[in-house]
This record gives sequence, structure tokens and C-alpha cells, in this order.
Amino acid sequence: MIVKKTNSQNIWLSRQKKDIFIKLSKVKGYRSRAAYKLLDINKKFKIIKKKSKVIDLGASPGGWTQVIAEIQNNKNEIIAIDKKPMDPIENCRFIYNDISNFLKCDETLQRNYFDVVLSDMAANSSGHRFTDQINAEKIYYLAKKFALKYLAAKGNFICKFFRNSLEKTIVQEIKKSFNIVKIYKPNSSRKSSKEIYLIAIGFNNLHKD
Repeated sequence: MIVKKTNSQNIWLSRQKKDIFIKLSKVKGYRSRAAYKLLDINKKFKIIKKKSKVIDLGASPGGWTQVIAEIQNNKNEIIAIDKKPMDPIENCRFIYNDISNFLKCDETLQRNYFDVVLSDMAANSSGHRFTDQINAEKIYYLAKKFALKYLAAKGNFICKFFRNSLEKTIVQEIKKSFNIVKIYKPNSSRKSSKEIYLIAIGFNNLHKD
């Protein structure tokens, strides 16, 4: 039986074929087009250094982890966490776990240790705008909680977020813990997407229980 594609599927397929960053990812061997978002962010803000201790939240399939390894010439151990499996990357220790569960029971990572906490996590779209907004906020606050717990002094935090009515409040909150906070939309982020990235530089408020 031949199953006809829906109009939305056809639109998606057409967009994928035309997407220059998907084509570049295949040429360069990146696992996802998201790699170009981190390359753009790091070029502008110089977040990841050669010897930075980096943890990648929601890492699968590994596009961002590949970029980190590339910047550091595969010489530093990278920690990557995701509830989805991820194929191995050189010098990457992968933790197969959900972030919320990890925060509740982890005894394997040292607090105030990482120079950089990255989060490109996003919830699956439900098709309901209000529900999607709530889910996006939950993920952001999980990533923020993780960053405040595990970042070293003067560390940096990059986190995906989606534009909404709470954006100003979120920026004001995070400014209490970081010296510099910027909102940035990489060139590889689709113009039609509300996706933005919170760039928080210079952690100044070490986590206290």
C-alpha cells in the first residue's frame, strides 16, 4: 500500500532539501545542523576554550559534542547527557539519563566543576502553543538549575530558549548569577523559529544548598 504524504510532510521535506546547513553538516560529517549554531555562538562569544571543562545537556545525536571535541582537538574529556542514546565520540563520557532524574540522585559529578554548561534541549512539539511554552520553560529551568549547581566560578552557560512573554523575566533572573547576559539567534537558526539562545557569561554566585 502506498501512503501519501501530507502537505505538512511535503513542506518539511522540501525545506530539508533546500537547507544549506543540512547539506554542510553532511559534507563536514556533523550529526546534525545544530553543530553550526554552536560554531556561530562560539565564534562570537568565545565560550569554549581549548582546556574548558564542558558538559553538554541533551547531547544526542551529538552535533554539539562533535564541535566541542573539534575545538579542543579531542584532548579534553567531554561529558554528555541525554535520555536518548548517542553513538560514541572520542574523549566523550556519555551519561544515559534524564536531566531531572540526574539532578535528584547524582553522586558522580563534582559540584562547581565545569567551565561551560551547554543546553540545546527542547521538548517535542505537542501542536498546542501554550503546552509547548510550558514545556520549554520547564526545560530551561532544569538546565539553569544544573548550571547553578555544577558551574565553576566565572563559568559560562549557553541555553536554548523560545521567545515568549516571560523572556524579560528570565533574563533579569539569570543576570543575578552572571556578569554578562545576552540573547542571541545564530544565523543557522531558522528565521521562522522562535528559538533563541541565552548566553550567560561569568558565573558569580556559587550554588549553595
